[in-house]
Amino acid sequence: MDKTRVFALDIGTRKIVGLVLEENETGHRVVDVEILEHTTRAMMDGQIHDVETVAATILKIKNALEERQEITLDSVVVAAAGRALKTSRGSCYKSRQQLGELSTNEVRALEIEAVQEAQYKLAQEEIGNREHSNYFCVGYSVVSYLLEGQVIGNLVGQVANEVGVEIIATFLPRVVVDSLFSSLNRAGLEVKSLTLEPIAALSVAIPPGMRLLNLALVDIGAGTSDIALVKEGNVFAYAMVPLAGDELTEYLASQYLLDFDTAERAKRLLMEQDQIEVSDILGNPLHLSSKELQQELQPLIDEMTGEIARHIIDLNQKVTDAVVCVGGGSLTPSLTVSLAENLGIPARRVGIRTIQNIDYITTDSSFLNTPQGITPLGIAYNYFTTPPVPFIKVTVNGRETPLWNLGAINVAGALLSSGISLSNIYGKPGMGKTIEVNGYVKVIKGSMGTAPLIKVNNQPASLETNLQNGDTIEFAPGQDGEEAHITGRDLVPAIKGQITVNDEEFDLEPVITVNGEPFAPDAEIPDRARIEFKSVNSVFNVLRLSGVDEYWLQKRLYKFYLDEREITVYWLPLEVHVNGVIAEVEQLVEPGDSITYTRKPLRPCLNDLLGDHDFLAINVKVNGEEIRLRGKGASIVIDGEPAGIYDEVHDGARITLNREEGRAILSDIFNVVEIKPAKNAKLFIKVDGESAGFTTPIKEGSQIDLSWE
Repeated sequence: MDKTRVFALDIGTRKIVGLVLEENETGHRVVDVEILEHTTRAMMDGQIHDVETVAATILKIKNALEERQEITLDSVVVAAAGRALKTSRGSCYKSRQQLGELSTNEVRALEIEAVQEAQYKLAQEEIGNREHSNYFCVGYSVVSYLLEGQVIGNLVGQVANEVGVEIIATFLPRVVVDSLFSSLNRAGLEVKSLTLEPIAALSVAIPPGMRLLNLALVDIGAGTSDIALVKEGNVFAYAMVPLAGDELTEYLASQYLLDFDTAERAKRLLMEQDQIEVSDILGNPLHLSSKELQQELQPLIDEMTGEIARHIIDLNQKVTDAVVCVGGGSLTPSLTVSLAENLGIPARRVGIRTIQNIDYITTDSSFLNTPQGITPLGIAYNYFTTPPVPFIKVTVNGRETPLWNLGAINVAGALLSSGISLSNIYGKPGMGKTIEVNGYVKVIKGSMGTAPLIKVNNQPASLETNLQNGDTIEFAPGQDGEEAHITGRDLVPAIKGQITVNDEEFDLEPVITVNGEPFAPDAEIPDRARIEFKSVNSVFNVLRLSGVDEYWLQKRLYKFYLDEREITVYWLPLEVHVNGVIAEVEQLVEPGDSITYTRKPLRPCLNDLLGDHDFLAINVKVNGEEIRLRGKGASIVIDGEPAGIYDEVHDGARITLNREEGRAILSDIFNVVEIKPAKNAKLFIKVDGESAGFTTPIKEGSQIDLSWE
């Protein structure tokens, strides 16, 4: 097969049609066609029930075409029936940076983003339905293109900043698609393109030139009646009615005790013979009048057309201008008249469509020139008119899964397409407990659930990991967390024993009650329990127990301003050590620990607030050796009054440091430098080369020389 030819299969409930369509300069020509009926009821209502039997029939068709045309058929375009059809609308709007012409690929990318939105919407709508993840996108139709906010027929070749597209996407249950793919794979065929039967039929039965009218296409097959609606140039709705030709056949079989094949043959002869001769399952000959059979079938025909009419009106919100019928079921006597009556329109507005008036498709097949030929021809023709979205195949937990190649495909999309729900893939947290402890409600959380295990090609991955054709995905949902477990000992940190405070021993003996009853510390506490206890194993409680007034144990916040810069500190007028290590009053202690404390001033002094005050120091040199004088590098003013570094500071104090007015004098150096006087010698002092005395001021960088003469 080359680019000008395509192999198409219409896998119907009663028969399978295979054809090779060729594109040439004047249009399209059917090169060959092969038609086989199912020998058993391998399909019902558009669903494959016997994969092996259907695959065998497909293989016979494939082999016959290959032998006659001397070609190899390894790929196929197919369509799925609308059984349990779901539709979802999506849109995509883009701002373009470059004002070049829109390419076909750019428009296709826009459409695909809209399809992805439709798929997401469907998943959200179906949350709560156990089957919500088992839908597969089988096709979409553009409802409208938008150019700078205005509806336009086609975006390709246009130039604009703002573009958009609105689509309607169709989805089928995964089981329908899986059985279709399985049958084709067993026949040695790879799916080149998949669409929906009404989409395919539309491409031939209602070409774009007819879509300005508000029309309904009804494809009545053996198992389903598929509906598509068009108006203003676009397809805007799809539906499926699970009533079709097989219901009529089954009715005849039950009424006259016929096997299914005999009843089907009798139904087909209604339009050809006045009298029909058949035998029932017991061998009794029957002579049936076609007119009487039709009268018996009429109520069922009216019921079927009534359902079709109801769906059309519900979707269209009114009666359509006309109805186009295709498929073998459309040939049922009086069906078009009954449909017109149920719609309330003239009978001439419901008609049967064939390709006899279509000049761009030619065929010598008498079958394809009937309403039954519209769908198989449409499947093939649609391939040429609508470039197919290719498939890729990945393996999910050992199962091969075909995916519509909608641009970048990630693990999440593959899991959804394989039928795995993403609503609860993360493990749920374990049940928690709500407990009242000394009047306060405390929530004890269960352990967290685990994240799902995701690997792609045996490497760790996430739901957002992009996939390539042939990738292998391993997936396991996360595990739920364990419920909360807690004992009295977990809630009450105090433990029985003794502790020493400044060399005096005290007992730690907490009392625990649960719901007013004594409770063992190691017992499991039930949910919604009311617990009361007295804990004494914090430094604060132990010191209170030892007699320290609470005033000394309260941290106080001090805020002051240093050179207009706001500084805040917490001040505790105690210095506490636990086992020789400085500690906080909130710290917990254990039996056997030793606590020591010493009192500090109730209010902090400037030295405490400033911490490391080396920035107040000045550096001078004495006989060439550099020394540092701490606290002498600036004058200190607190709230406008001179102060020293050890003066107390009240909350809100404003502190100013004047480094230009240092307080150091020469005698201060003798607190740092040891000077040994020489015997019978006089001390000579110079500061920066000038003679000086003990009260001479010194400053940062002063050079001091001391000598004995």
